[in-house]
Amino acid sequence: MFRKTLLALAIVAGGTLAANAADLRPVYKAAPAPAPVAYNWSGFYVGGNVGFGWAESTASRFAVNGMVVPPAPPIDPTFDRDGWFGGGQIGWNWQAPGSPWVWGIEADLQGADISGSATVMGITGTSKIDMFATVRGRLGYAWDRVMVYGTGGGAWARNELTLSGFGLTLSGDRTHSGWVVGGGVEWALLDNWTAKIEYQFLSFDTERFFPQLAAGGIDFDTDIHTVRIGLNYRFGGYGKSPVVAKY
Repeated sequence: MFRKTLLALAIVAGGTLAANAADLRPVYKAAPAPAPVAYNWSGFYVGGNVGFGWAESTASRFAVNGMVVPPAPPIDPTFDRDGWFGGGQIGWNWQAPGSPWVWGIEADLQGADISGSATVMGITGTSKIDMFATVRGRLGYAWDRVMVYGTGGGAWARNELTLSGFGLTLSGDRTHSGWVVGGGVEWALLDNWTAKIEYQFLSFDTERFFPQLAAGGIDFDTDIHTVRIGLNYRFGGYGKSPVVAKY
């Protein structure tokens, strides 16, 4: 009887221990969530743009020993000009993973019809900018697929000036050099496609036209304001990089 009782107690104790052991399953930590993926602006890109520009230019008169060879050119006329332009751009961006700052360089070339005229003392002067180009640095701050940026660098424009009146017409063209500053907003519409809207102010040095009319000719300077929309295609990378967590 005593041995049967001990055997029964042993069986009960063994079952209890087995049940408790079954409850002591290993505890596993959940796998870490994958790092979120953010848009990355790094890479080489090409694109096109269209826009509208408006300009103000001033022509100054020069003479030989105080005497102007007739017919006299306009005396300090101001040309208010405006018109459309369109062209293309090429550039490169770099953005470190986890950083919102985007560094880049861009060059663009535009065909334009930014023109206007002024008449003084019977002489009509017509000025037309038919081409301009820039090479600029860019610095942007990105929120994933949206970036705001500033830009600045060198600029060039070809300007054609025509004087007509008193039965005489003269035409000449010069390439002005200068500088440009501006800024804009760019959106990543798809992984490789971005769209932007941008403002630029271009200021050009003085160039001289028609030296045959008077010593030194006519000094002509110009400033241009432009607003454009553009579309870019970026090569490689599909615009994505992991977000670097900060603790």
